[in-house]
Amino acid sequence: MKGNDIDYFEYGKRINLEIGIHIQFKMEGVGFPLQSVLVGMEINEYLIIKIPGQYTNIKHKLVPGVDIVVRYLYQGTVYGFQTKLIEIISTPVKLLFLEYPKIIEHYDLRSQKRADSLFPATVKMKDKINHGAIIDVSKNGCRCHILNSRQETLPPVQIDDEIVLKCKFPGVQGDREVFGKIKNIKRSRKELIIGVEFLGLEVEIHDLISQYIYAVEDFF
Repeated sequence: MKGNDIDYFEYGKRINLEIGIHIQFKMEGVGFPLQSVLVGMEINEYLIIKIPGQYTNIKHKLVPGVDIVVRYLYQGTVYGFQTKLIEIISTPVKLLFLEYPKIIEHYDLRSQKRADSLFPATVKMKDKINHGAIIDVSKNGCRCHILNSRQETLPPVQIDDEIVLKCKFPGVQGDREVFGKIKNIKRSRKELIIGVEFLGLEVEIHDLISQYIYAVEDFF
């Protein structure tokens, strides 16, 4: 997590995780996030969660020792930790037992609001246009994902290059144009992910982004 804090738990310390809270987790060997609910815990021993709805698609991956990354939202803060599956039980109900975390990361949405997104976008850099998507957004910038293809090769980019994004925001008709500057770059043969800092963002677009981020936070 970007801008995170790390807590090293003392023996017997209870984490900020209430019974009934919804969690999201990723499991080794499964390419999509899973949703579940915490139903119990024994401090410093284990957590108990419900079997996710996609059980039939992942049950062959549910073996003791498999690595799991858990994330959840609690009182405006996103928490995350790594754990392992201890055991799965089938009766009287299907439940997963996870190792109790020793290290936890967190960041405060109230001071650093950023939301995952998937907004189709066109990216113009140095007179070259590529199609891609905005994969997360904040009031100060975003990350844009561009794929290499037969139709469009990845553009050459450098830190501080200026770009123009045209994208659709939820609930708004037509494309909106946003100017920005590249602040970080992640490139491979197949894809390009660029971190963009907005330049001279219009008040209307700023408000649209703020509304979207708050809507995502309320959903979680």
